[in-house]
Amino acid sequence: MASKRTPHEWKYAIEVLRQSTASVFPGVGKEMFPKLKFSYDCLADEKVKSCFLYCSLYPEDKSIEKDELIHCWIGEGLLDEHTNLSSARNRGHFIIGSLIDACLLEKQGNHRIKMHDVIRDMALWIAGESEEKFFVKSGVQLKEQPKDKKWEEVIRMSVMDNLIENLTDILACPNLQTLFLGRNRLKVIINDFFNFMPMLRVLDLSHNMNLKELPAGIGKLVSLEHLNLSFTHIRRLPIELKALKNLKYLNLERTRRLRIIPQLISSFSKLQVLKMEGCCYQCSLVLEEMEHLNYLNVLTITFTSTSELEKALGFNKFISCAIEHVSLQGFRDSRSLNILALANLHPLYSLELSGYMVIEDVKIESSIIEGVGCFHSLRSIYLFDCNQLRDASWIIFAPHLERLFIRDCQGLEEIISEEKLSEVAELKGNLNLFSKLEFLHLNNLPKMKTIYGHALLFPQLKRITILNCPMLKKFPLNSNSAKGRRLVIEGDEGWWKDVEWEDESTQIAFFPSFKHR
Repeated sequence: MASKRTPHEWKYAIEVLRQSTASVFPGVGKEMFPKLKFSYDCLADEKVKSCFLYCSLYPEDKSIEKDELIHCWIGEGLLDEHTNLSSARNRGHFIIGSLIDACLLEKQGNHRIKMHDVIRDMALWIAGESEEKFFVKSGVQLKEQPKDKKWEEVIRMSVMDNLIENLTDILACPNLQTLFLGRNRLKVIINDFFNFMPMLRVLDLSHNMNLKELPAGIGKLVSLEHLNLSFTHIRRLPIELKALKNLKYLNLERTRRLRIIPQLISSFSKLQVLKMEGCCYQCSLVLEEMEHLNYLNVLTITFTSTSELEKALGFNKFISCAIEHVSLQGFRDSRSLNILALANLHPLYSLELSGYMVIEDVKIESSIIEGVGCFHSLRSIYLFDCNQLRDASWIIFAPHLERLFIRDCQGLEEIISEEKLSEVAELKGNLNLFSKLEFLHLNNLPKMKTIYGHALLFPQLKRITILNCPMLKKFPLNSNSAKGRRLVIEGDEGWWKDVEWEDESTQIAFFPSFKHR
């Protein structure tokens, strides 16, 4: 009712609620259920209602990643009225916002949402009474695949987050459109398991770390549009996947054992999203195939050497316009890196440097700075195991940075070098450092002495975590930092006693919330 502003709207709502008091929801009661369902009934249209009911496929109290959910909605055709992926994703975020406003979903930070268990019970009840039949046994410790069910009626099935090891019984599900099998302990899927699922559009097998092989029968899923294989131990993609001509979304992230991808990628002519960050298969081997993906909008990818990165950036301008996440790992072939070469990747949202790099210097040369823009779309930076780096001053070129995580960088002494900053400021003017930063996490940085030499405003900062940084004694906060807002600072027990703040008027209250922090 938050958006209802007139007495007429409220009187109408009262009439509807009075008429529905006869409805009884088992386990909740007639007092609560009609009020909850009223919020559902007031949703804008049937598509929004279907999107809401879809959320009940996830386990109780499960935090759901927004982008993951929206891509499932797209795969199921719930956002088909939008002809391009960008518009569909925006519509998805709009729907999530409307569901949060209606108190049917709960916000969990900027990127995740959650459905209250009572709201979820109501959603499952509604789905059970509607034509969209659900079968949901997620997060209930199942050890075997479900049996003895009229599968021909089921439209959506979720047995995610269980203990199932083997799928050995064929399911005849002629109307099934979504199947969630993620977060189990799958080892074996019989070859004919997918034979009778002709309408299946969304298949999630992610987070099955014991799954090493896909059945050849997966090629029978001719309607499949969304396939999530992330965080599995599959070693090869079967050539039978070529039959999936409608595939628009393929997630291979963190498939650490994947070694063989036969000439497949170019077969997916409708592919819009390809996620390969953390995939062990060398990206350079599929670049030529990507050139044929005319509808590719989203690409996440890992580069393991300077030569591989340079080849990719110079390969195809079209591919560069799709990259949202880049992971730079290893890079044993160079001791310096021109990070600003990535600034031309306009949709780049997240950047990771990791894997025991030997890189000692990330160059910020005046000739480069003058001819390049900033990382305007970059929101998250992760630096892990970069032991030779002394500073990370290049992050000043990410003016909209929201999250900065630095961990296990043994040689890092400062984040922003005043000397390097002064050189850049002469060319770029006021850089307004960390004006959008919300989360700063520093862990196991034994040589870290300072973040920056002077106090900063941090107008958006919400949480700082400092762990195992024994040399960090000076902090860039004063009485104006995070002014008028609550800022959480988390650190090792007793860490703050030796910290020097920028002025004595800084007011900080410490509440130890962990035994050793």
